[in-house]
Amino acid sequence: MGSFKATRMQLLILKRKIKLAKKGHKLLKEKRDALILEFFSNLKEIKQLRTEIGNKFQKGLTVLSKAQAMQGIIDVERFALGVSPNLEIEFGSKKIMGLEMPNISEVRTEEQWHGFIESSVELDNAIVQFRNFLPALLKLSAKQLAFQRLGEEIKKTKRRVNSLEYIVIPRLAGASDTIEFKLEELERENFTRLKMIKSKVTK
Repeated sequence: MGSFKATRMQLLILKRKIKLAKKGHKLLKEKRDALILEFFSNLKEIKQLRTEIGNKFQKGLTVLSKAQAMQGIIDVERFALGVSPNLEIEFGSKKIMGLEMPNISEVRTEEQWHGFIESSVELDNAIVQFRNFLPALLKLSAKQLAFQRLGEEIKKTKRRVNSLEYIVIPRLAGASDTIEFKLEELERENFTRLKMIKSKVTK
């Protein structure tokens, strides 16, 4: 922090700095707590999406296996080449305590496909299952990116909170106490000096 002159003006400046530092500390703690809540909320959603994706993927594989058994792997692969790739994704973002978070609000896939061969009911079902699987997978990717950003921001905010709490504020408070002590000493010395002068004058 460096040295401070023992003046009332310097003491006033330090007290203002302490007040600002404490206010900043309070706001950063509130930000940290809000980010942590969002972090665990995101974690819960990620776990739910992973479970959902796992179930859908397993269901899709089961239906696809039936389609391969009915039509053969080669025909299924040839048919897959004609599946419409049309995909619409609506991106968005939301702010949490000033931190911008990626968000996928909606995923739409083309319901029609154009096969080179006649498909079976099993193959049609497999296509539907995997199309239903895709939106959840994309949303999971966005959630995991947001989760990572939250973790990084929480670490950064914690460092700032700790710096203010354990370094900046104690140093400012220590400097303030030192100046107050020196000013009190000066006042005592001045009082003693004035008393001595008054005593000499009255003799």
